[in-house]
Amino acid sequence: MSGSYLEATRRSGKLFERAKKVFAGGVNHNARFYQPYPLFVNKAKAQHIWDADGNRYTDYWMGHMALILGHSPKPVVDALRGQISHGTHYGMGSSLSVELAEEVQKSVPCAEMMRFCNTGAEATMYLVRLARGYTGKRTVIKMAGGWHGYNTELNKGVHRPFDKSESAGILEEEQAFVKNVRFNDLEAAERAVREAAEDTALIFLEPVLGAGGCVPAEPDYLRGLRELADKHGVLLAFDEIITGFRVSLGGAQGFYGVTPDLASFGKVAGGGLPLGLVAGRKEIVSLADPNRKERFVSIGGGTFSENPLSMAAGLATVRHLRRHAGSVYPELDKAGRDAREAVDRAFAEEGVVAHTTGLGSLFLTHFGVDPKNAEESAGGDKKARLDYCLELMSKGIFILPGHPGGISTCHTPQDLKELAEQSGKFAARLAKKR
Repeated sequence: MSGSYLEATRRSGKLFERAKKVFAGGVNHNARFYQPYPLFVNKAKAQHIWDADGNRYTDYWMGHMALILGHSPKPVVDALRGQISHGTHYGMGSSLSVELAEEVQKSVPCAEMMRFCNTGAEATMYLVRLARGYTGKRTVIKMAGGWHGYNTELNKGVHRPFDKSESAGILEEEQAFVKNVRFNDLEAAERAVREAAEDTALIFLEPVLGAGGCVPAEPDYLRGLRELADKHGVLLAFDEIITGFRVSLGGAQGFYGVTPDLASFGKVAGGGLPLGLVAGRKEIVSLADPNRKERFVSIGGGTFSENPLSMAAGLATVRHLRRHAGSVYPELDKAGRDAREAVDRAFAEEGVVAHTTGLGSLFLTHFGVDPKNAEESAGGDKKARLDYCLELMSKGIFILPGHPGGISTCHTPQDLKELAEQSGKFAARLAKKR
């Protein structure tokens, strides 16, 4: 445990004690907890956050990686400022939702039709429902380590032993038709499809495992899954809630050149406000049309679906990314690649075995392993990773322990240089202890 962290964040510590009296575990999202206690943030701007003690950090968590343009970017702030005076919630459609959908349609290869909702977890739930409704089949093949939000059926096999429910209160029968297979292992997917070929509706995966270690798919793997799905009459879907509008304007499907039948989006697409969406082939998503004479697939969307604030923030963000895609994505790709290489070089120079995974502007440093899937990621040295993140925090750099980092357009070369330098200093201290 870092003494510097405890000394520098006393007010966060006191707030956490108060929070434990009103929130289960003192948090409202399990990922936000880490030992000894999480930071409490008072302010954020550009690439920085300020905690309750007034400490400033260069932020790489960036709102669960949702803030590709940084905290409170001008295009989003201006759009929200203009919208608030016109209303915060209509409970009806608006031109904003149509315009945002059109921007998504222009950007994302599979997005022939879509539906908005409030969260990524809702989007994955609806995606599974659409796949089963379209195919008339039950089985969903997902990846070990794949996290798709709190969706009951998919909340399985995210952590070791990768074949169990992640939560009490979920009935075994609710996940009876979900199979976990190893990520980046095409043969495992082939075996799973063959075993339930007549009843497999969907192969569903994150093109870059998030909770599973920020591990990118190997290009041949995604192409192989596309061919496998086509061969057996199975749908292929990508969970692009992290990768959508981040690794390229067209998401991971645009980056890899593999178009799925369905995809879920959130985070970046909402511009920092709550948003989820499920998109895909028109013949599939149109099953949600309530005007169908046949039974339709119910996608309620929720009370706050397509609320004008989320639509305005998402529209401002996606439009900015479309207009500047020629500069934004090459710059973010370079920044991410440079950061991963510099951090790994800093550890290697001190003889510490560490590998930084990721794609585009995403990164996560592992100790003792160079993972290609969630099982290998789980074998890394978790204590070293926690100590590393706490040490970085004491130096004014925030990466949420155990989770990927995301670089924004606000981060500077100096920020990345400082990340590498502090990684090297931690590596030197770690090497001496060993």
